[in-house]
Amino acid sequence: MKRRHRTPAFAVVMGATTLVLTLMHGIETSIWAVAYYVIGALPDPKAAMLYSFGAMTTYGHQNLFLEDRWRLLGPIEALNGWLLFGLSTAFLFWMIQEVSPGNRTVH
Repeated sequence: MKRRHRTPAFAVVMGATTLVLTLMHGIETSIWAVAYYVIGALPDPKAAMLYSFGAMTTYGHQNLFLEDRWRLLGPIEALNGWLLFGLSTAFLFWMIQEVSPGNRTVH
């Protein structure tokens, strides 16, 4: 079996792709946190950010709870995060196939 060697360009492209995806996840989490704070579901921005990261990653292990009338937003954010992580994973695998040395095909 022939071993494929990765080039520095491959590492740069994959590193940049991973960084951009991570920033996008952070931005989405921040948008949810701002929404929680603005609608009054959580008392302060720090609590909103902590709750949002917990919900987005489906970690959910904190002592923060949304007010009863907003409680359904937590699972919605968790589902949204789950879908976003799945899409990001699929995109990373697609990028690996596209920029992998020796994996070029003529279309």
